[in-house]
Amino acid sequence: MKLKTVRARQGLQWVREGWRVFLRQPLGFSALFALAGLAVLILLQLPFVGPLLALAVMPPASAGFLLASREAVAGRPVHPGLMLRPLRDPAARRALLQLGFVYAAAAIAVVLLAHVLDGGRFVAAVEAAAENRLTPELLDDPQLEFGVILRLVLLTGLSLLFWHVPALVWWHGQPLAKALFASLVACGRSLGAFVVYGLAWFALLVLFVLATQSFFAVLGLAQAAAQAALPAVMLFSTVFYASLYFSYVDSFEDDEAV
Repeated sequence: MKLKTVRARQGLQWVREGWRVFLRQPLGFSALFALAGLAVLILLQLPFVGPLLALAVMPPASAGFLLASREAVAGRPVHPGLMLRPLRDPAARRALLQLGFVYAAAAIAVVLLAHVLDGGRFVAAVEAAAENRLTPELLDDPQLEFGVILRLVLLTGLSLLFWHVPALVWWHGQPLAKALFASLVACGRSLGAFVVYGLAWFALLVLFVLATQSFFAVLGLAQAAAQAALPAVMLFSTVFYASLYFSYVDSFEDDEAV
């Protein structure tokens, strides 16, 4: 398996392919996302270990979406059962669960590091917003801006580090350390494409928000725009996960992924 050179403009193609494959079987992909979301919601209800377990299921869920997109490209049906297929093989199950807990530990470490470095300003601002007591002084705090940027940088780096790992440990049985290194190198070589990919998703979200607000404003139902947020988040998240497969097949020469 060799790394491929990915042009920056290919990031836009990943977004297009995500929408294209989703629209082939929207009900199947939506059911897949609903199953993963339900699992996360149930795990979050568990005391103490809930957040850790919810984070740990993300890599196995990503493997399920990789498989779903591959099946859709091949003209085969997408259904919720695909989410469990990567876990049927004992070796793959062990590798994906190990990956999940390593990812969860790394994510928690990143959040704790950011909390220490910004002096807790970000968490304080989130709590204040939830209680409707945000003040201009709090929003103008340079440490808050630093905390937001710091989290964006750290979480983006974490995502790129683990981006291709589910496919590498599942489809190819690579050891976790080797898969992490390969994922980091592949994302580094395709950094321009990932920048375009991220900007394209951001632009789509902004356009959707503006269009939704304008639509409901014309109808005199401005407050109803907020009610469209949840289904929109679910839709965009589902298509995002469906697009992960295309970033993988463009980054590695892999006959098994086609």
